Amino acid sequence: MRNEIANKKLIPAYGLIGILAILIVNIYNSAFKGGKFTCNRYILNTYLYILLALVIVSLQNIIMEQQNVPLESIFGWFKGWKGLIIFFTITIGLLFFLLSINPQDVLLKHMVWLLFVALLGFLTYPTYLRTIENNTVVVVLLTTIAILLGFTAIAFLKPEWISLSWGPILTILLLSALWGELIYRFFNKDKKASGRTKFMSYIFICLFTLFILYDTKKIQVNALTCKTKTADYINESLGIVLDALNLFQNIGNIQD
Repeated sequence: MRNEIANKKLIPAYGLIGILAILIVNIYNSAFKGGKFTCNRYILNTYLYILLALVIVSLQNIIMEQQNVPLESIFGWFKGWKGLIIFFTITIGLLFFLLSINPQDVLLKHMVWLLFVALLGFLTYPTYLRTIENNTVVVVLLTTIAILLGFTAIAFLKPEWISLSWGPILTILLLSALWGELIYRFFNKDKKASGRTKFMSYIFICLFTLFILYDTKKIQVNALTCKTKTADYINESLGIVLDALNLFQNIGNIQD
């Protein structure tokens, strides 16, 4: 009986493994020519990488949850502010290293990308566990998908509404919100400030929704100017991947 229940719980994981295999085959057949990235089907290839990253993160979270992996075993080395700073530095450092790798170095690029995606999976895990405990995981997932698909559709149907000049403004707003939140958490020890936490989550949801529009517009523009030597679907896909995961985390926060 227990084995039957365990097998039923693993059905989503089996489904994601099948999707993972299909995505890998399609990426290999569509995104590469002579072992290097090609500019053909630029937008399709970018979204294949976006889906691949999101499926890997989802599969990672499901497997860790099914194996009852405790948060302490993942984040136990990064307790307190010093640990948080170290973890943040590692994440940002790995991201910049990934972005700096020449796309012609396909093997190294993909190895570092897989490592970074795995790190994103760990960062998403606390929110995923919380939504499981609160029985809100379906609502949070569906809301995230609806926002992602809806605003991606807007970006493709009305690209003239969006400008790449938004980039610096959105970045400044995001950094300001992050610094404000970190400063508040550092000086305020009141753990009952749930109202303010939800308010900040709404702000981040709005910001990352706008980032979806901006990042989609950037994909459209880069598709028109693509050159084989600089084609980089990994870097191109990261923006939407980060937008989606941040939406998931902040939507999860307001469902607590």
